[in-house]
Amino acid sequence: MRRRAEGPGGLPPAVLRALAKLEGRTLPRGQALADALGLSPGAAWDLIRDLRRRGVLDLVSVIDDRRPVCECVTYLKVDWTRTPDLAAFDDWLAADPEILAAARIAGNYDYRLRSGHRDVRRANDWSRGLAADPRISRVWTRFCATVFERPRYAAALLGSDPETADGCCEFQIARS
Repeated sequence: MRRRAEGPGGLPPAVLRALAKLEGRTLPRGQALADALGLSPGAAWDLIRDLRRRGVLDLVSVIDDRRPVCECVTYLKVDWTRTPDLAAFDDWLAADPEILAAARIAGNYDYRLRSGHRDVRRANDWSRGLAADPRISRVWTRFCATVFERPRYAAALLGSDPETADGCCEFQIARS
């Protein structure tokens, strides 16, 4: 039995190219989906079902209730003498429903958090709560408003334009 070639991220290059064409956009329907993927309508929906089964694709509905939401970007410096378990700290952050995204970073801080709150008062209370945690030595929070987001993970894994990607990230080293 032949094993299917896997590209970066553990998915076949053709699947990554299909994801790169779709990510960050509203999922087209019917023939528009088939045209976007270069497949027949049946094959396009088979691919979508397979991606959902694998947990790679999740279909969501956009909620536009027009209520103002207070967005924040927060940088955390962790006191590693009081936080020996990195995975447990990551799990603690993931359990906080107000944190929309968290990233470990290099530099003067250890984490960058993006959070959403009902209002400025709740955002301020949340930030002060972080500062009071003995595992955290420094908190720097700023209010912000997201202008746009571009989730382009599949394209980043491919390392090039999804329309022309051949499924691998290539580079050349010039010899002198």
